[in-house]
This record gives sequence, C-alpha cells and structure tokens, in this order.
Amino acid sequence: MKIINEKYLILGSNSFSGSNFINYLLNKKKIVTGISRSSEYSQIFLKYYKNKNIKNYKFFKLDINKDLQKILKIIEDLKPTHIINFAAQGDVRTSWQYPEQWYKTNFTSLVNFSNKLIGNKYLKKYLSISTPEVYGSTKNKISETNYFDPSTPYALSKLSADLHLNLLKKKYDFPVLFCRSANVYGPYQLLYRIIPRTILYAKLNKKIILHGNGNSKRSFIHIDDVVRGYDLILKKGSYGSAYHISPSEPLISIYNLVKKICKIIQYDFSSLVEFSNENFGQDFSYNLNSNKLKSLSNWSCKMKLGDGIIQTEKWINDHWENIKKAPYNYKHKK
Repeated sequence: MKIINEKYLILGSNSFSGSNFINYLLNKKKIVTGISRSSEYSQIFLKYYKNKNIKNYKFFKLDINKDLQKILKIIEDLKPTHIINFAAQGDVRTSWQYPEQWYKTNFTSLVNFSNKLIGNKYLKKYLSISTPEVYGSTKNKISETNYFDPSTPYALSKLSADLHLNLLKKKYDFPVLFCRSANVYGPYQLLYRIIPRTILYAKLNKKIILHGNGNSKRSFIHIDDVVRGYDLILKKGSYGSAYHISPSEPLISIYNLVKKICKIIQYDFSSLVEFSNENFGQDFSYNLNSNKLKSLSNWSCKMKLGDGIIQTEKWINDHWENIKKAPYNYKHKK
C-alpha cells in the first residue's frame, strides 16, 4: 500500500536507534517529529543535527508518563501516517531495583497511549520496537514464532506491551508491526554501551568490569543496517507480524568482543579488564533468525563487526575533546 504525504512521529527520539532512524528519514526528505522525555542530547550523540534536511524535523520534550494529553494533541495536529515507538526504560539490571517504574513506562503508559489511537483514520503504520529479551536466553537460532520466556522485569514489561498491541490488532485491526533486533552499535551511541565504553576506557586507562566473567554471548549489528530494516518493515511488513533484524556473523562472547576491540585499537586486553562472577538478571545469549525480514526484499547486513568497531573508534577520536567530558555511566531517570 503506497501512503501519500508520509509524516513520521518518533517516540523516544533521543534513543540511539530512534535518532539514527530520524537521520535516515531526513535523508529521504520525510517530515519527522520527535518526542523524548529529556532535552535533546549533545550533538555528538545525535547524528541528525548535521542533516541537510533538518528543517523537516521538530522536537518536543514530553514524557509519556506525565504528558499524555500534550502528546495526543501533537498527534492530532500533525496527523502522522507512521508512529515508531522507541520510548522505554531500557536498562536490564536497574529494572530489578525499580520494576514498578519499568512496568509503568513500558506497559501501563503504552496501553494508555495506544488505546487513544484506536480508530485513528490517518495512522497507517505503528512500529513497536521490541527486544529479543522477551524470548529469554536462546542458544539455537530462533524465529519470530518462538515461545516467550522473559527473565527480567524489563523483558516482561516489553512483552506485556507487545501482547496488548497484538490484542488491539485482533479486535480493532490496529496497524501494528513489531521489530526485535540484535544488539545495535555504531557512532553516536551513548558511552555506557559495551563497544564505545571499551574504546573510551582504553583511552582513559580505566578498568572495565566483565560481569559473569564476560561469558554471555550476543550478536552485534551496526545501526545503519538496522534502520534499513525498520524502513523495510514499515514498507512491506504485514500488520500484526514481528520481524527480527540480526547479522549473519556468529554470536560472540562479551569477553571475546572486548578482546577483539583491544586488538583493533591496539590496546592490551589484560590491562583493561577486571572480572566479576555476578551477572544477576542477564540472559546468557540471544540468537535471532532474520529470514523473515530477508523474504520481504534483499535486505542483508552490509557492515562487518570489525569495520563497525573501526568506524566507532574514529567517531570517538574525532570528537575526543567533547566525548572525554561526557557522561559514560548509565544514569537512571524515574
């Protein structure tokens, strides 16, 4: 279905994935509105700041927990054809300390929001950015029909939202699609994430702690490959369906990832890391099959992990004077 006069609303526009998708859309000269509960981040973390079509973008600082009516007013005025929801409390470990906050933001407020969109005539696509953590730890490659087995408050809150949106699809034909991707990385990512943090700590001569001795395994996918996947899902995906976005490269342990980064940036691995047995609330591995996405078109990953690490290091080096002053630990916001 070709949609005329496309207009996009991005919830969680300050997020790494959200801000990169905004930049992708602006490159295509789309009209984009962003909403996040925090003020816009520094330019070193938001790629779209330098986009030549930035005039097509508007930002609003609003919280889905506190400012629902204001958000709905913006939607009514804008009449977006597409809504993509990146907004979420995201840190897994901290979700064990404040589960009620994760349930409120990621589920209850999402229910209140999505229910207000029922019967909306101008909304054609609603993309829910979910997480592979709804499946729990997986060793073998899994498809989108795998059973759910969340093992953290964060994962449970995201799954609850997905299931509610699926109910809206069944009862009201709500135009929802779901996406679950491997771990994203790349330039402009906040510094507490493992790839930029490893590079940063090496440059600062700081020790990095490998929880669970770094034995957990993940797959990492460059953000440019992911945003192309989002666009493909929105264009060709089936309502009510979920799609995985993952690389063809095999899983890698956090231990071997940090070791790989050290080799690329020519830093001594043993001087950088400390080990901790504690890994409370972390799944051992996620392993996603992306054949369903590939069946929509000729999508595939273009960026190899090693090349993406080199690109991320260059971004850090090019912006070093600002990056070394930026926060590099996760800061919880209620």
